[in-house]
Amino acid sequence: MKGFLITIGISLLAGTAWSQTLTVTQVVTAGLLDSRFAPTSLVYVLGSFPQGAGRDYSITVGGETGPVTVADNQVFITALIPSNAPLGAQTLTVHYLGQSSNAFPITLSAYAPEFSGGGVTINGPTAPPAFGPYTPFQHANSRQAVTPISPAAPGEPLVANLYGLGPTNPPTPIGGFNTPFSPLAVTPTLTIGGQNIQIARAGSSTGILSEIDFIVPNDAPLGIDQVIVAIPGFSSNTAVLPVGSGPAIGSVLNGASFGSTGVVAPGSIVSIFGAGFGTKDNNSAFPATSVNGATVQFGAIPAPIFALAATQGQINVLVPNELPTSGTVNLTVQTGAGVTPEFPINLAPAAPGMFFFTDPLNPLRRNAAAVVANTAWIAMPLSMAAAFGIPSNCAALSAGTLCGQPAHPGDYLQIYVTGLGKATPNGDPAGAVLATGSVAPASGNPLYETVSTPSVVIGGLPATVVFSGIAPNYAGLYQVDVQIPAAVTSGDDVPIQISMPGSATDSASIAIRP
Repeated sequence: MKGFLITIGISLLAGTAWSQTLTVTQVVTAGLLDSRFAPTSLVYVLGSFPQGAGRDYSITVGGETGPVTVADNQVFITALIPSNAPLGAQTLTVHYLGQSSNAFPITLSAYAPEFSGGGVTINGPTAPPAFGPYTPFQHANSRQAVTPISPAAPGEPLVANLYGLGPTNPPTPIGGFNTPFSPLAVTPTLTIGGQNIQIARAGSSTGILSEIDFIVPNDAPLGIDQVIVAIPGFSSNTAVLPVGSGPAIGSVLNGASFGSTGVVAPGSIVSIFGAGFGTKDNNSAFPATSVNGATVQFGAIPAPIFALAATQGQINVLVPNELPTSGTVNLTVQTGAGVTPEFPINLAPAAPGMFFFTDPLNPLRRNAAAVVANTAWIAMPLSMAAAFGIPSNCAALSAGTLCGQPAHPGDYLQIYVTGLGKATPNGDPAGAVLATGSVAPASGNPLYETVSTPSVVIGGLPATVVFSGIAPNYAGLYQVDVQIPAAVTSGDDVPIQISMPGSATDSASIAIRP
């Protein structure tokens, strides 16, 4: 969850003595979190593991051995599919100090190109934070990262780093950081904004990452350019490359879920990703409409800025309430370096998105920002609370003390979302919405309730909604109070969905125990 609501310092706790069975339950690629694997793919292996050093681990795939690069918790490890692993149906086994896990079935293709640095894709489940810090690309001369405040220039040589491009010829030993550069057995192609780019060289000197050296064309569009690498029969995820120093918008996503349904709703929080937004951050700017020289406008209407993360290429803003609920409006960002090209935005009455926490122990988990009513007790797995370093025995604490534990059937929850549409005093359809830049009264008098009632489904069962409106003392942040169905099935990842009449549905999960 990004900043506005609850800030938790992540502090992984030291592991207790390990006595579990070494078990693999799932394998996904580290970037797209999918099951498309190839030799030299970087993968997350989920299951049950001792908390030990990566050097004490290894994996075997098809009888070949690969390294484990991260093993600092008991729920997942990060590993590299060995470059000489055979193709086709194989099994992956984890080894730790003489112990071996179950053999987990995976299928290896010849290639599965994927840009390095999880979070750089714009067409996969890890999209965003999609536009920073641009770790797949480096300035060739300095080997420094290409970032929103250090963009590429037309005509500049760059380096792109990828996994899953297959072996080199001759083969490069894994971890051979001082070995000579060896070319890929098959040379890929690279496009910027759909334009084929000549590759200077493609290969590896480490046996882990593949490197592609290329020059940004002199006529490359200034702004945010999409980059794709392809090898016969396979295409990479789409990475984004900032070119030129002027401001540019790459995408506009729901500020809670970071999902994109192609529409936004007036009165909601959105995140603008791009480059050239300046060099200074301000994460508590609301209700200012000009922050460190940056302004955001929807048409001619300035938008209040919640947070300007200029160094990461992100601006969180409130979509003005005065906008219509249909049609399009052009979004622009202006800085001292200029103004972005107009970015068209589709408008809708509602576009729900739930705020969520990412579990540091499980990269696949999106735990909804949901608390037991009138408390600061987050409905999350006990292991996740431990990873965040917060208490998990909430009953022994005051209601206002932050903690995390599973909720119970029949509990009332407060779910924090954005994009629920028109909200007026007491939900009066004829009432006036909040003026843009103002907040709902902290006293709750009046309550700004949504004119329409959301649908909430928990564990496949409809949940009773008892309140839906703007959280007191906030703008753009909605609070939905529901009762968990008594017959819900327990678990650490019980799905929860929310939608408004005619809108798309957003999904996350919560933990529930009897």
